[in-house]
Amino acid sequence: MTRFTKKAAMFILSVAVMAGCKKDDNKNSSKSKTELLTSGSWKQTSIYFTPAVDWDLDGHTENEVINLYPPCSKDDLLTFKTNGTAVSDEGASKCDPSDPQVIETTNWKFSDNETKIMIGDPGAEETAQLLELSSTVLKVKITMVEAGVTYTETLTFGH
Repeated sequence: MTRFTKKAAMFILSVAVMAGCKKDDNKNSSKSKTELLTSGSWKQTSIYFTPAVDWDLDGHTENEVINLYPPCSKDDLLTFKTNGTAVSDEGASKCDPSDPQVIETTNWKFSDNETKIMIGDPGAEETAQLLELSSTVLKVKITMVEAGVTYTETLTFGH
């Protein structure tokens, strides 16, 4: 599998963050999915591929690739706003000090009875299936086909 660029990875991250359907516990039962998703900024804690991919092109495949990211990318934030926009932010540290603080601003919305999140400009949205959404965890799944192989990317975020 071809290694994604940082911009592509951030876009996929944004897409993935925007889907959800699993309730956490009773303390979240009174909050809507929109309230949970927009309650603060999310930081990615896991990027898991099935089947495994050679993310770093070292000849070995990995399922979990978050540890292959540089520290300056691990603190990036994704914020969903109630107005339907999503902001990807560099976080506290930047890999390149000259980069803008905001990586990307795009649109988001729930679909399929709030079991999926669509992100991107109208007509060019990407879709992520929401696996879990609570006050502390956002977990989404994206399916993609590359070179005839179907990959599942599971992204987990926390506050």
